[in-house]
Formats: sequence, structure tokens, C-alpha cells
Amino acid sequence: MDKIVKYAIIAFVIFFVVTAPDSAADIITKAIDGLESIGEGVSEFVTNTAL
Repeated sequence: MDKIVKYAIIAFVIFFVVTAPDSAADIITKAIDGLESIGEGVSEFVTNTAL
């Protein structure tokens, strides 16, 4: 059952990227921007607590 869900998710992602590449690119860009924001926040926190 676990393999079926995994393959279904992979198939959906491939289908989404093929049918709507602009939307897929926007989602990836937003995810990377979010990770960048989190990294900057953690970096600022560590810098402020270390000094």
C-alpha cells in the first residue's frame, strides 16, 4: 500500500509539471524563498544570541 501511494504522488507531480510548468515553477520558487527566509531567520537568531 505504501508503494502505491508513493508512485501515485510521483505520477501526480510529473503530470502537474508537464501540464502546468509555470505553476510548478512558481511553487518551487515560493518553496525556495521560504527556505531562504527560514535560513536567514535562524542565522539572525544564532548571531544575536551568540553576541
